Amino acid sequence: MSQTPWGAPPPPRRGTPWPPPQQYRAPQQYRVPQQRAPQQWPPRQQWSAPPPPRPPKRSGLGNIVRVVMAVVAIIMIANVVRGFLDDARAQIPRLPGTPSAPSEPSEPTGPFNPPRPDAPAPAPQVPGDPTSPYRNEDYTPPGIDRNPPPVPGPRNMDAAGRLVRGNPLYDEQVPTPTNCRMAAMDVRTASASEKQDHFNELMGCLMTVFAEPVEQAGFTMPRPPVVVYNRPIKTACGDFSEVNAAYCTGDQRVYYANSLLRAFPPQVAGAPYAAEMILAHEFGHAIQARTAILVSGKYLEQDARSERAAMDLSRRTEVQADCLAGQYVRSVAQSQGLGEGELGRLSDLAYNLGDDVLSGRPGWSGGHGTGNARQDWFDRGLGSDAIGACNAFVASEDEVR
Repeated sequence: MSQTPWGAPPPPRRGTPWPPPQQYRAPQQYRVPQQRAPQQWPPRQQWSAPPPPRPPKRSGLGNIVRVVMAVVAIIMIANVVRGFLDDARAQIPRLPGTPSAPSEPSEPTGPFNPPRPDAPAPAPQVPGDPTSPYRNEDYTPPGIDRNPPPVPGPRNMDAAGRLVRGNPLYDEQVPTPTNCRMAAMDVRTASASEKQDHFNELMGCLMTVFAEPVEQAGFTMPRPPVVVYNRPIKTACGDFSEVNAAYCTGDQRVYYANSLLRAFPPQVAGAPYAAEMILAHEFGHAIQARTAILVSGKYLEQDARSERAAMDLSRRTEVQADCLAGQYVRSVAQSQGLGEGELGRLSDLAYNLGDDVLSGRPGWSGGHGTGNARQDWFDRGLGSDAIGACNAFVASEDEVR
């Protein structure tokens, strides 16, 4: 959930009120997403055995060909013998300090392969170690920036449309895997101060994943601070009085209610990395703010000709943040020991954050999207390093409901 006060850029000519912020009220019960139909692969083509070849006719020319083939075979045998002799010479002991022959390359790991649940977590690597399996090992996150530069915005409505649909960020990729060295924490039992320290450390891991692509796209990415609050709090985006989590563009901070997870059933709140995933969604709004997507989207919402069109734009902003959260989880899954089971539970959590699930109104979609849509976009992030896969502003209306 994001909140954007007006102050820096001028408001557009015409507007409709923005949708109210999402309130994380307890759903009536934990809902299991509907099982998706497994992908049907096409049947393997049946190949019939080819007919046996006809025996060649004997001729004088054939005899000459057979002689030539015999000579070629003798030459090949000689080359094999020469190879054995070369191998024997290679067995001569090397002098101390002489480099050995390179070993066979290891089997590629692919873009992402979550570890087995029983596999031990990889040992911490020394930053800059070329043998590390992780990307950005030499990156050091910047300190918390409590006085960041203003968020950029569009010059006009045409520019707003270009920034949300064709942003340079969409040409970048998320480095995967990255090494998040943050220790695990049971957020449900931690104090507010412990949560705040933990979440501010989480921002460093998020910076390790996203700072490089944001800056390569031509933008700046300061590290936002996290504020955990116990009671109603006044912010640059207004009063936060309900159980909530939000990114505020007014001060570029992330706010998290201390009691947030208690608003959910245990099946949802107990998912490993649940709070971290919610904070990653809010960091997704910070990325949108720093790349002019967030303010441009709000301009377009206010200039929308109908409430339906404004809600559609709001949902595109929210599910894009879900997708960016999925890409973060994808990037740190190996270093944080998140196997397929844990990733599945986080996907279910995304579903249970849908407007219809939180409101208890099946099929209803407000400003954030249904459970199916939010789960789908989170899963898109889990499945791709390309940030362009999270471009919800060019998706169909049905994809963001």
